[in-house]
Amino acid sequence: MPQLMVDISIHKVAEIIQAMNSPEIETLYLLLTADGKELLTRKQDLELNRVKFLSREEVFDVSG
Repeated sequence: MPQLMVDISIHKVAEIIQAMNSPEIETLYLLLTADGKELLTRKQDLELNRVKFLSREEVFDVSG
């Protein structure tokens, strides 16, 4: 994965985080945990059409 270095102050990072809404904070938290790498891999797999995620209907199909 490409990396980018940015010269940004801690104060600015704090402002950015404080301006985030709840889903954005949850995403940031997940990316900063051990699960983050796995989630990014799954996202890339979906974007590159390497996998097909099941729909809600397929997961909860109780008819058959």
